[in-house]
Amino acid sequence: MRYYFDGDSNLYGYHSDEKPFTFPTKVKQMGAVDHRRKIYVEDYVYTYLYQYGKSHSCTEKVAALVGRQIEIDGEEILMICGAIQGKDATEENGTLTFSAATWEYVGSQMDKYFQGMTLVGWVHCQPGFGAFLMSKDEAFHKLYFQEPWQVLFVVDPVDKLDTFYIYNEEADVLQQAKGYFVYYEKNEEMQEYMLDHSVVKPKEAKNPEEKQENEEQEKVEKEETKSQEGPRRRRRPTPEERIDAAQEIRRVLQRRAKEAEAAQRSKYTMLTSVSCILCVICLCLGYGLFSNLNRLEDLETKMAMVQDSYTVLAENVEDVKVQAAFAPRMTAAAEEETEEPEETQKTEGRIHVVEAGETLGSISQKYYGDGNGVEKIMNANGLDNPNHIVCGQELLIP
Repeated sequence: MRYYFDGDSNLYGYHSDEKPFTFPTKVKQMGAVDHRRKIYVEDYVYTYLYQYGKSHSCTEKVAALVGRQIEIDGEEILMICGAIQGKDATEENGTLTFSAATWEYVGSQMDKYFQGMTLVGWVHCQPGFGAFLMSKDEAFHKLYFQEPWQVLFVVDPVDKLDTFYIYNEEADVLQQAKGYFVYYEKNEEMQEYMLDHSVVKPKEAKNPEEKQENEEQEKVEKEETKSQEGPRRRRRPTPEERIDAAQEIRRVLQRRAKEAEAAQRSKYTMLTSVSCILCVICLCLGYGLFSNLNRLEDLETKMAMVQDSYTVLAENVEDVKVQAAFAPRMTAAAEEETEEPEETQKTEGRIHVVEAGETLGSISQKYYGDGNGVEKIMNANGLDNPNHIVCGQELLIP
């Protein structure tokens, strides 16, 4: 079994006299900055691990991470520049681990593609199970990856979750790293490994241009396969071919990213439309409820008015009943009062108002039927002359 640790070999010319180490300029931060150890993952490595995790019906897989560990001004930096498939891995005690054949394969691939690099950690792809740390994975890591800077990268390619786990200060327990960086730089070693160990199945062409691109890609893959049939016939690709292949891979990845973004945008558009429709419905319901509240208030006001009117009507009816109860008594009293004047009139006489053209004779004729009553009228009214009466004069008729 072979182990690869950091030696005097150089990675991309870092710490060499020609090109000193500089931090990558094009980076994307994932999570927070972990000052205990800064982890940088090259973009091809990050992309390839997700492709590798989704391949073969998204089964559980392991892989090895290669790169270099350096320290600058007391700050530990881990550069992950390559990933190697964990072929021939075996399952022990319910967990997938590296077998002897896996270690041999990793060593041969490091000699072939990643010369001068170091084994900096390993990867556990567990589709659909999240990016949690399993106790068996931690035990395996402590057994085979004992350097304090070696890491475990847990990836869930289905739910797109990933987490780095690093040793604590005592180097006896794995802890979750706060975050890491994905950087973009020229990585010919990983490009060559990706071309020779592609895990992406070409999609069916939707138009002639895509069909031509797929045919060209298949042609390149066939040529690469033929070049690997024997050690004598194998030819390493030229820098121009590597650059073209890298551009092709990036173009495919960008196209897929655009398709995913368009699908996501359509979902957002649909959700926005549904939200707008729901808002309009809520506004209509609110307006209807407000109108109904106003109608209820008007109805309550009218009911109160009817109640007041009913109360007044009930009071009036009660007064009428009281008046009706006392009406016979009042009628009897009125009759008594009426009878008394009649008796008084009988005893005192009647009053006659003299009209124009009347004489005492005509008045006597009216009340007594003849003229014999003239003298009675004169005596009752104290008249001396029977012809001396005026219009409007009141005469007592005895």
